[in-house]
Amino acid sequence: MAGLNTSLTIGIQALEASQAALNATSNNIANANTPGYTREVPQFSENAETLSGGEVVGGGVSLGGLQSVRDELLNLQIQQQTSQQSSADTQSASLQQIQTNFASTGADIASTLTAFSTSLAQLSASPSNTAVQQGVLESGQNLAESFNSTANGLTAAQSDADSQVTQTVAQVNTLTQQIAQLNGQLSQLPQSGQNGGTIQDQRDELVQQLSTLTGISVSQSSDGETITTANGSPLVMGSQSFTLQTTTGSDGMQHVLDSAGNDITSSIQGGQLGGAIQMRDQVIPGFLNQLNTLASQFATAFNAAQAKGFDSNGNVGGNFFSVSSGTAGAAASLSVAITDPSQIAISSDGSAGSNGNVANLSAALTGSLPSGQSVSNGYANMVFQVGSDASNASSESTAIGQNLLQLTNQQSSISGVSIDEETTNLIRFQTAYEAAARIVSTIQQLSTVTLDMGSSQSY
Repeated sequence: MAGLNTSLTIGIQALEASQAALNATSNNIANANTPGYTREVPQFSENAETLSGGEVVGGGVSLGGLQSVRDELLNLQIQQQTSQQSSADTQSASLQQIQTNFASTGADIASTLTAFSTSLAQLSASPSNTAVQQGVLESGQNLAESFNSTANGLTAAQSDADSQVTQTVAQVNTLTQQIAQLNGQLSQLPQSGQNGGTIQDQRDELVQQLSTLTGISVSQSSDGETITTANGSPLVMGSQSFTLQTTTGSDGMQHVLDSAGNDITSSIQGGQLGGAIQMRDQVIPGFLNQLNTLASQFATAFNAAQAKGFDSNGNVGGNFFSVSSGTAGAAASLSVAITDPSQIAISSDGSAGSNGNVANLSAALTGSLPSGQSVSNGYANMVFQVGSDASNASSESTAIGQNLLQLTNQQSSISGVSIDEETTNLIRFQTAYEAAARIVSTIQQLSTVTLDMGSSQSY
């Protein structure tokens, strides 16, 4: 009877293991299209042999649990590529916004500069014509306004990037708190004997979202995942999360502080946060500096040309343009300083009807500025650089996207659910379940026979 009991125990264990394997396979099939789901495989193990009645008897099978199929190295690569692509996308979107300020609309700097040059040519032909003089004044004002609007557009883009820093930091803090909570739940699972595949999937999904916000470094520890920023500032350690903060710096921009209050703004890389900071602190200031330098040097050159001639009242030409002292803010502050067309220094000798100084005024538009370029060439180079940077950011995003697609496909082949494979497993575990059930039913029949034999002998 002991032998039958041993066989019955083995059969029941096999039945339970096969049932659990069938459940896992069914769950895999059900979640074949669930984003972030990682397929689970049953972990069978052979039980230790036992000695019964002088004979060595097999111990049957046990299901050690379900294991989610993950490639942690591949996950890290996907997180890194995701962070880089998100940064490139953020920069590309900002650069596309900036490009609108340099588009040829008729009110852009290139168009108004051409109109200003044309008005000076007309003035040279009709120096005494009051209407032509007024046209120079108006076209000069239009040019100044073009510089103003372009500078304001760049400043607005910089402000948008600054706002994005605050919003992104808040999102980072929300995700790190959730990840820490899941770490805490996972640390309790070994004690309860539960499988943590679902919680791990949730955590992986949150970490993936976090990598779109900022560059991170992820490592495994005994109490869960440890996540830091690129410079090593902690974000998550086990069940504890560390909050980032933002504060207004001396430059008027939002700076990022770690949980210890250290300013880590300059060290943040990758993700929306890194991309926004790079645009705000490096790219856009570079464009503004070029535009301000162009406006300052052009205004200075044109005012110098004004000073070489005489206006219609016989006075030495005064400043045509008003601009802030120094380079900073020059483009935004540029304006026409005179309001009376008669103050334009047309004459080279102060005589009525002279147009000798118009050539000097026109030369300020075509001659080389201290930068080594004319105002039109300097602006054209700016337009080219903005377009080139936008194209590079878009190309970088596309290239990273292709790499990311390959990594994602590779991850799917490892961790994703294959319906064909799971269907095969379903048949395999079904057959094993039926065989185990046959063992149990057979032992039950034999036990009945044995009991009947004992009963018949008693009569």
